[in-house]
Amino acid sequence: MTQDGRVNARTKSSSSPWKGKETWAAVAFSAVLIAVCYGYSLRLPFYFDDLPVLTWLSGQDLRDIWTTSSENAYYRPLTFTLYKLGSLLPKGAEQVVLHGINLLFHWANAILLAQVVRLVDGPRSRGAKAALASMLYAVFPFMFRAVPWVTAMPHLLVLTLVLGAVYAALRAEGENKPRWWAISLLATALAPFAHENGFICGAIVGGTLLIQHGIRSGRRIAAIVLGGLLNAGALALRSQLPGTGSFDPDGLNSLYENAMFFFQGLTYPLGPLAGWLVRRQGWHDFTLVQVATALLALILAWLGRRRREWRWLARPLWWWAWASIPAAVRFRYGGLVNSPRFYILGSVGVVMLWADAIAGLSSLARPTWGRRLVWGVLAGTILASNVAFLWGQRQVHLSLMGVYGQILDAAEVEGNAPLGFVNIPAWLAPKDQTYALSKDGAIGLPLYTNVWEFIGVNRERREARNVMFVHTLYEPEDLYFGFHGDWLDWEEMRQFAIDQRTVWLTRYQGGRFELTYVGSIRAGEGAPSKQPLVRFEGGPAIEAASVREVGERRWAIDLTWLADGPVEGDIFLHVIDEQGNLAAQADGPALGGMVPAGLWQAGDRIDDVRYVSLAQGGGPYRVLAGVYNAEGRFAAFVDGARCPDDAAPVATLGR
Repeated sequence: MTQDGRVNARTKSSSSPWKGKETWAAVAFSAVLIAVCYGYSLRLPFYFDDLPVLTWLSGQDLRDIWTTSSENAYYRPLTFTLYKLGSLLPKGAEQVVLHGINLLFHWANAILLAQVVRLVDGPRSRGAKAALASMLYAVFPFMFRAVPWVTAMPHLLVLTLVLGAVYAALRAEGENKPRWWAISLLATALAPFAHENGFICGAIVGGTLLIQHGIRSGRRIAAIVLGGLLNAGALALRSQLPGTGSFDPDGLNSLYENAMFFFQGLTYPLGPLAGWLVRRQGWHDFTLVQVATALLALILAWLGRRRREWRWLARPLWWWAWASIPAAVRFRYGGLVNSPRFYILGSVGVVMLWADAIAGLSSLARPTWGRRLVWGVLAGTILASNVAFLWGQRQVHLSLMGVYGQILDAAEVEGNAPLGFVNIPAWLAPKDQTYALSKDGAIGLPLYTNVWEFIGVNRERREARNVMFVHTLYEPEDLYFGFHGDWLDWEEMRQFAIDQRTVWLTRYQGGRFELTYVGSIRAGEGAPSKQPLVRFEGGPAIEAASVREVGERRWAIDLTWLADGPVEGDIFLHVIDEQGNLAAQADGPALGGMVPAGLWQAGDRIDDVRYVSLAQGGGPYRVLAGVYNAEGRFAAFVDGARCPDDAAPVATLGR
């Protein structure tokens, strides 16, 4: 019998890859891993590029999506159709459903991958390798910015179609049923309409078939040629539609750097070690990737020589190489290093390779329990490392999205509009990068959008603006973040506060980001009252003060200042216990540090909200306020009497 015949017979005997406990183990364990690492996605709003894409879609119908329009030169009508259908749902449900679809695509890919591995392995495989490959895929680390992000759906969907096309083609070869060829060709035809990378679907399917079965079949060659023609036809169709971008090989200008990025993905289990060496020892990123690649090549060459079989190595490398080419040629290195989602399509080849490598290395051990031990140690180490990394990214996402959730809550109150937001971080990341050539962290609002669009896409339209103002930032020790919006000078900041009905400030304290209402300025409302709560000689007056509890042992203190001109001084606010000891303080310029008194103008009424936390309960506590400069405190008067230490009692909190 010919070699081709032997392979076909092997595949036919394994034409029911859904049988066996290992198959259902892959289904169950991949589901658990995805739920643990990405289940939080269902709680996320739309963010990052969800905002411009969904805003654009609101003005398109299904006919436009398929025939006349593209978003930012991207023609992805199949994915955009899913977005459009999702947008018909009520706000709130829309986010959950579309994030859920991402999770389902990710899970479906893990399951399809397990079936593909079983088909190519044939009866020799008991399914353990297939289950391992599906689990490695489920926690492949370079997906951390894609699975939780709705408009990364095209990357997941195109992989579903490519895996489906390969799976159906392998079933067609094993069972000789035309319906499987039809399914494979349909998936191949649809792939370019999900994402641009879909144009290589025919190459991946055709190469996998030829490696697995050879060229001695006219039907097989006809299917491969037809699949290539379908992809070429989709490319020709796309080029004729208005607004779609042309292919520009910018990546050729940084081909070496791009190659290192994709080699890093190929050697990803060694990535945490490379990241540590870069971070702690100052070793060169590219050198470490080259060393890791050479080490992997030696191991694979040795395993290939020992096993005397080449298909197990050729299949994943073919997939990885073709999946890497579009992004490596299209994008400069700077675009790749910030976009690990470009690795989604290539991830299948990478995890198949490592699943086979683990199986090969474990086979060296004797006896059976030794093989199982080596298998468990190698697989467990990689899985545990990836889960730990993804869990850290989960915490980063939730920390950043906590701020954006508070923005949406603030926007729910119609009386708050127009809202002004200060110190909204655009992105958040750990200071220590895990992988040498990629950027860890979550991205909130892209720099080319604004907070009003975020509110509009997730809730209802509200007039809002956000700015960058780093003077009030308290940076956490283990994170770093970038800011979104305009840089304003002091005068512009005062005008910004005047233009908004309410102003909100983000700070990091107590181990988390916190968005707080800090007040507003109403200009030109007349002269100060003749009988203010507190009068400061040569300075402003306090018209009113109040306190409210906003959390456990946390209080908001509202001061209404009346200005008769600029004041060269600073404000202090002290909370004193019954023994006269300082229990808390909130000193500094008004509105969370945004508007110093030197900017106040005659007629300004400043609603200034300050926050204090008390270490313990009890009380009552007295709240004292005052104004001071280099020469001392301004004289403070309440009901005509000067206050002791020129610290005016304005409120009481606690029991």
